[in-house]
Amino acid sequence: MALTEVQQFMLGKVGSRVKYSVANKTNIPKILLIRLRAVDNLLTASPFFDQLRNHFPHSEIILVVGRSSCPAVENNPHINRLILVDDCFLYQGGWLGRAVEYFRLVCKLRKEEFDLSFVLHRAWPFRLLSCLVGVPVRVGFGQGRKDFFLTHSAFTHQTQNESESYLDLLRKMDISAAFKKTDYYLSDEEKDFQGLFLERHAITGKDKVIAVAPGGVSNARSKMTTGHWPVENYIELINRLQSEGPSRVILVGGPDDRKTTSFIIQSCQNCLDATDLSFGEMASVFRGCSLFIGNDNVRNHIAVAIGVPYIRMLCPTDSRPWFSFTIVNEATAASLKPSASIMGKFSKYSNAEFPTTVSVDQIWQHLTTS
Repeated sequence: MALTEVQQFMLGKVGSRVKYSVANKTNIPKILLIRLRAVDNLLTASPFFDQLRNHFPHSEIILVVGRSSCPAVENNPHINRLILVDDCFLYQGGWLGRAVEYFRLVCKLRKEEFDLSFVLHRAWPFRLLSCLVGVPVRVGFGQGRKDFFLTHSAFTHQTQNESESYLDLLRKMDISAAFKKTDYYLSDEEKDFQGLFLERHAITGKDKVIAVAPGGVSNARSKMTTGHWPVENYIELINRLQSEGPSRVILVGGPDDRKTTSFIIQSCQNCLDATDLSFGEMASVFRGCSLFIGNDNVRNHIAVAIGVPYIRMLCPTDSRPWFSFTIVNEATAASLKPSASIMGKFSKYSNAEFPTTVSVDQIWQHLTTS
């Protein structure tokens, strides 16, 4: 079988530790992945992790990840080991401290002697990191001079969703990759949490459980959040949902969302404040939810990975088409006949995305006619 150009390049690399061809799935001893911050990006990269492992079943796959986002991947069976980085300090610290942390990471990674790396960032410092570590084959996103530190670069298409972009890195290495869905992996303890949560709040099988995430989108470099749907809209929509039949609404989010959830609970007293849940606990609870409603934030991405039907209000600054999970997961169900009651449809996929200017009536119309 004739070798591809990529295979010939790797096999003929003078003085390199690389002794494998892409067609050989077993002889790469150590693979480096780099992806800090952004839990949503780690979730959209889950098909990449899955298919990388399928192609290299016996390789040691190590992910450099931030401490703030590691819970999203710590139970992923396709990753052998995590190397944690103080990403808050690396992103928000002073320039001197950031430089020290960066080169500390370089020194730590150089001791590992990686053979292949995939840089799941687009920023040049991470491409440089892979180069300084001494990895002989470095795959990442590049465009023109921006791929200077890479040996193989894939180009980002603005009309392409993020999961497909990550899979393009595998395709660049002549590895066949096809998108199916994103995944969120739970520990055994997190799996058991759902039952404990339902019992604690006396939620029975007669109740339709609806998750609502009223928070905004957090910026990775600041404490700012954007894209809030008006809290009054949430209150009106929740009241309509609860008027349709037995239901329990769970308000999920983080510490920054507690003021908003408290305001909602004052008007919708049957709602539960679940802003103290970890990502894993929240994902566990989502398994019993019939619907998710919220802005374009990490909670929505987790709901999509769990397979919960959802209504998502897109942030105007982040409404680019490659973030479209309706298209990515192909979870849109066939149209159903209109009905006066929507409660029976919450077990069906009813996915939709709306701009943040969407009204309650527009969302209600979708729920009652989709």
